[in-house]
Amino acid sequence: MLKSFLFKIRDHRRKQGRRYQLGHILLFSILAILSGADSYRKIQSFIDNHYDDLNEIFVLNWKRIPAHTTIRDIIQGTCASELEERFRQYSAHLSERNGEKHFIACDGKVLRGSFDHFKDQKAIQILSAFLSGSNIILAHEEIEAKTNEIPTAQDLMSKLGLSGYIFTFDAIHCQEKTLKTAEETSNEVIVQVKANQKTLLNDCKMIAETMTPEQFYQEPLSKVRNRIESRRVEVFTTMSLTDSDKWALVKAVVKVHRKRALFNTKAKAWKNSDEVSFYISTIELSAKEFCQAIRNHWGIEKRNHYVRDVTMGEDSSRIRTNPHIFAKLRSFALNVIRKNNVQNVSLALFNNSMKLDNVLNYVSIL
Repeated sequence: MLKSFLFKIRDHRRKQGRRYQLGHILLFSILAILSGADSYRKIQSFIDNHYDDLNEIFVLNWKRIPAHTTIRDIIQGTCASELEERFRQYSAHLSERNGEKHFIACDGKVLRGSFDHFKDQKAIQILSAFLSGSNIILAHEEIEAKTNEIPTAQDLMSKLGLSGYIFTFDAIHCQEKTLKTAEETSNEVIVQVKANQKTLLNDCKMIAETMTPEQFYQEPLSKVRNRIESRRVEVFTTMSLTDSDKWALVKAVVKVHRKRALFNTKAKAWKNSDEVSFYISTIELSAKEFCQAIRNHWGIEKRNHYVRDVTMGEDSSRIRTNPHIFAKLRSFALNVIRKNNVQNVSLALFNNSMKLDNVLNYVSIL
């Protein structure tokens, strides 16, 4: 199935120079990444070691294995917009929608190793749309050098062409236009409120202090290793905001009180912390649903960013020419892993490196 999407990408090379099909190189690169490859040399090594099996399955009949420089040139020359288009189509195919509410977390990430001081090139930043629950990456959007996440996220909401979803954002996106973009695309928004919207934040605090919540939910204690956490969520739907015209789309104010205890193994003592945060929403949900949506939003850090940086080596990658192309290939690989409900990504990559069949047997590959 993955092959059918990749082979729809147009090859912009001259026909005389197409010794290796673009679709095969992209597909084998993703298979290599699923086996732990994090560079062009390792992709070449993967193809070299598994050539007999790949040739039998895909009928390659190559006269020689492509050099890592050839693989590099082919990947870096791939049209980023066409690759992104196919990625979004593939991701939409993986994320089958049922009647439940669906939440999309949006957050930016820097490709830290993509900077090039010699060329005065800053590290590239990419905004991702992440489907909470299934953990599928739906789309990416490169953040231009002279802008930031805010207009990029608004543009991405429009370009996705989705409706009936609930987008979750961190505080930088607490903007009137972001809420209006959601309304125009028939979607909803839950966004954190911080000091960048000082008047709104003060309103939220005043509402929480002076009014009785319409709903509340006390999350059960969760114990993970050396951490104990609990959350209490309060929902206010009767409110009075200072800039009522500006925030006319707001249907609910949400207060989240998180208590956490961390055990310091050196001091042999628990350290307690209390944190209160506020959110606004363009949709009314139950307190439990708000709790789950807000908690799931930060899953993009743990299940996407952390895995990419630590397990897949994205942070340490020194690919400087079109690094977002390789980043998209990682996303293809990560979506395959999530579709197959892999819990330990690091262990899966290690096992895949020893046996090609592990990768080929994944649902959504062939």
